[in-house]
Amino acid sequence: MWMKQTIGEQRQIMTALFEPALLNLSKVSVVVWSDLDSLDKILSTHFASIPYCHLVYAVDKFGKQISSNVSSNGIDNSYRNQDLSRRPYCVSLYPKRHFTLSSVYISHTTGRPCISALQPVMEGQQFLGFVAADFDIRHLPLSINSKTSSYGHHHYNPVNKPKRQRRVTNIFDKYQDDIQGILNKLIREHGVFHVMIHYTSTQVLLWQMDAPYEYAIYEIEQLLDPDMYLVYPRCSYPDKAKVSTRTVQQVLKRFRTLRLADDSIYLRSGSLNIMNAMVGLTFSCEGTEYWQTEEFLGKDICDWFETRPVNGNEYPHLINVSHPANISNFQLQSCHF
Repeated sequence: MWMKQTIGEQRQIMTALFEPALLNLSKVSVVVWSDLDSLDKILSTHFASIPYCHLVYAVDKFGKQISSNVSSNGIDNSYRNQDLSRRPYCVSLYPKRHFTLSSVYISHTTGRPCISALQPVMEGQQFLGFVAADFDIRHLPLSINSKTSSYGHHHYNPVNKPKRQRRVTNIFDKYQDDIQGILNKLIREHGVFHVMIHYTSTQVLLWQMDAPYEYAIYEIEQLLDPDMYLVYPRCSYPDKAKVSTRTVQQVLKRFRTLRLADDSIYLRSGSLNIMNAMVGLTFSCEGTEYWQTEEFLGKDICDWFETRPVNGNEYPHLINVSHPANISNFQLQSCHF
């Protein structure tokens, strides 16, 4: 429930940001709706009043674009009369008579993840169509691609952590299998080359091939959103990757095991870079360490727990392979991974 609430709150903020400007634009557009050149001028005049907008245009009630594309680069009338009725933001919009925000989709103009805002144009009780504004989600302060999530900082407070640092199962742990599958697909089919999973704060950081100097922070509800795959366009697995897609799956599976196998010694964060084949690990009991993927997967799973220090002390009895009766069913399965 809280996941949907967070997405809903974010969309409410964007609605408050965009709706006033588009409502005003719809009111002035209705006067010149049938005069396309005048309509283009109105859209151009009011373009700057729509915050963070990169494109504005008008669509009739049948889903046909009647205006030009208006952007900071000027007016491009080559887009007039194109059929937008099957676009994600136009399907089933005809019955709606209020401001609407689309889901995330890939813009045909920029090739980037985009969200559209649509405001109905009404002449009395007659519905004429929509004025629409497109927003590149990379440039939105509240977008799911934002590096500074407005709600990501409060999930974990190290001041309040238990002295023994015992693992407390959180919602991220409950959705481990789903998250593992999503990340695996993003890496294999959507150009993500570096992933960092922060289990304690329930956040994931992603780097994508088309924007290698930027990273995006995602909360669990954003990862589980069906629109997540639309954020990054589909592309082939890079030829220069130093690990195979099978290895990616094995690493993510090993992360899950290291996270859940023990309550005292457990993975706080894990990272994988397919371009240099490096794995980064941070455990509950010590600092960060880095491994080549082959070394990481070649290490016996029980070795991660047998002699790892906790607060400066050794606890070899936590998992002792010579006494399998002391190992839980999950740990026994993990040791044969």
